[in-house]
Amino acid sequence: MRAAGGRPLVALIGKLMPLFGIFLIMMAVDAAIIHVLYGVSFRGDPLLVAASACLLLIAYLSFGALLVLLTQALPTGLSLIAIFCNPAFGFAGVGFPVTAMGTFPQAWGSILPLRWYLQVLFDQAARGVPTANSVRPFLILAGLACLYFALAWARLRAIAYAPPKREPEPAPHLRYGRGVAIAMGNEVQRILGDRGVLGLIVLAPLAYGALYPQPYLGQVLRGIPIAVVDQDRTELSRDLVQALDSDEALKVAVRTDTLADAQAALNRHDVFAILAIPKDTEKQVLRGDKARIAAYVDAAYFLLYSRTLQGISEAASTVSADIATRGARREGSLVYAAEARSASPIDFLSQPLFNPTGGYASYVVPAAFILILQQTLLLGVASLGGAAYTIGGRATRWLRSGARAVFGQALAHLCFALPGLALYLIVLPRVYGFSTLGRLEDLILMAVPFVLSVSFLAQFVSAWFTRRETAILLFIAVSLPLFFQVGVSWPVEALPDFIRTASRIIPSTLAIDGFVRINQMGASIMEVGRDWTTLWILTIVYGLLAVIATRLASRNEAQP
Repeated sequence: MRAAGGRPLVALIGKLMPLFGIFLIMMAVDAAIIHVLYGVSFRGDPLLVAASACLLLIAYLSFGALLVLLTQALPTGLSLIAIFCNPAFGFAGVGFPVTAMGTFPQAWGSILPLRWYLQVLFDQAARGVPTANSVRPFLILAGLACLYFALAWARLRAIAYAPPKREPEPAPHLRYGRGVAIAMGNEVQRILGDRGVLGLIVLAPLAYGALYPQPYLGQVLRGIPIAVVDQDRTELSRDLVQALDSDEALKVAVRTDTLADAQAALNRHDVFAILAIPKDTEKQVLRGDKARIAAYVDAAYFLLYSRTLQGISEAASTVSADIATRGARREGSLVYAAEARSASPIDFLSQPLFNPTGGYASYVVPAAFILILQQTLLLGVASLGGAAYTIGGRATRWLRSGARAVFGQALAHLCFALPGLALYLIVLPRVYGFSTLGRLEDLILMAVPFVLSVSFLAQFVSAWFTRRETAILLFIAVSLPLFFQVGVSWPVEALPDFIRTASRIIPSTLAIDGFVRINQMGASIMEVGRDWTTLWILTIVYGLLAVIATRLASRNEAQP
């Protein structure tokens, strides 16, 4: 405000402009990597996508400023930002389509700039739809950018014209000593006395537990709208359309005479597939010839693509099997196929294991819960290390150094992590109807090395921090890459070998495999012995690194 001459608008723009420029360059580099290095073609309007990228940055920079200005405390504001941003991946419709979400996740997702930017990006870059079809999401994105910027500006004006009385953050009453119990008690005091850290370690898991599963609770895709272009207009085509509409995965939302009209509905997101039944299809079938029906399915959204194809295939199989009883030539290929199916000596029965509903939430949420626990604990403990130095200086850093201090602090972190572990492993799986086959003692045995290894890792990293913000910026940045490499969004068996090997140095990779096998599949701790043993190895390694790092940092601070 002083540099801006007391003008709030100038102060806000000046504060955000360097960040806007940095992130705009990053987005340009990302686009070059995708379209040049990986050869992904761009089919739409580049100017529209570039303008949308600018609006995305303005919206999120303004929203971040707004949260910090509302709380008037950087630690609390950054904690809220972490809670708001981390679940955005699911609400934006990347993993699970927006069309399959319930009312609340759709409403929550609608206030996220990311959702509307991704719609413009997918439509223009991947689908190549006419620019007019991207006007609506572009205008919504522009509205959100203007709204969040206006709110941040209004809040800054209110603060500028009525400056709050800033009171220094009180230092916790710490005991001086080198014992494990003293270190544990001091760490408890620090956590309870720091709203930002307490919010990350204790309150954030509660918020994530309520928010994160919401987009996926529909479990499976139902009623996907499709368009049918029926140029045959016969009994066979009507039966096929009826079979499509009867399949639980599909809903015939548009019936039209031309592919152009169906394509327009696809561009508007009214439908996600087009089935074209050409003229004389029934005649070909009655002659015993193989009829060809074209299905154009939107492959930009992978779950929609696979589920729609499955529904079309099921409907076509139903109609094909019915043809044999309605007068087709006995030598026709469809009749032979139907008879072969009915005369098969093998009766195939499919029974899904460990996920009875075959739902997406039952697959992705239990694994994501473990990653959330790791990230909130990393954020909280690492930011606490920076905050302790900011408040207490060298004396506090000395108190946090050494083997007994590191171990005592880890015990405190274990105590504060227990409610989140109980919530994610025992309570919420039963609330949301996920499989819960694990024994309590096995879950506890797996949880102890997991939490300790995460605590030691955070203490090792934070030994070099002098500001709490460093931890939040660092670990928020790595959250999404960790999500992709733990085998949740893509099977770990399909990852490159070097990524699979590198991911095993992160506690969540081993913990996800162990916890999912225990809780979802009913495995014992002995059956996940490899993961459990490796977690203990990580605990020892990170514990030693934390002791060494804290001693070195304390020694460096003691030097003049």
